[in-house]
Amino acid sequence: MRIEHEPNMPGLRREWLGARLVAIFGLLTLVLAATLLALGLWSAPQPAPVAATSAPPPASTATPSDTIVVPTTSAADARKQENIALCTAALGAAQKQGIVPGFATLASEDTQNTDVQGRYICLAKTDASKYSIDFDLTCTDLATGNCISLYNVSQAGGGVLYQRK
Repeated sequence: MRIEHEPNMPGLRREWLGARLVAIFGLLTLVLAATLLALGLWSAPQPAPVAATSAPPPASTATPSDTIVVPTTSAADARKQENIALCTAALGAAQKQGIVPGFATLASEDTQNTDVQGRYICLAKTDASKYSIDFDLTCTDLATGNCISLYNVSQAGGGVLYQRK
């Protein structure tokens, strides 16, 4: 028994052309996605432009619209930001040593001063407990990461969790 099979050559050519087109567009899409990803990772964010101020014009030519108003922070705002930075660093140090849970947050944005110069107290909390973190500030640059020396960490109710010797 003989079966005659005649391939449809024009149809096969069309199918191979379609397959090649899909492969080319797929590769182009892949290359474009990789290029965009690489550009996104390698391009550093540009710093915000700083407004340059020039010397004010002479008083005779100055108008109210020519004056530049520079916002200033009050001493109280600066102190508040300093307290938040200190307490955040102290809480991070206590969490890093495993004394306070990692999900603890600041209970107050204020520091409490002690009788010892350079020693501060910050309050932290979780849903279940409150903590008092006593620490010594050993340097002026918190970015170094070694400025906080924990002195005492206690839990509300009188339980001492950590005491430096």
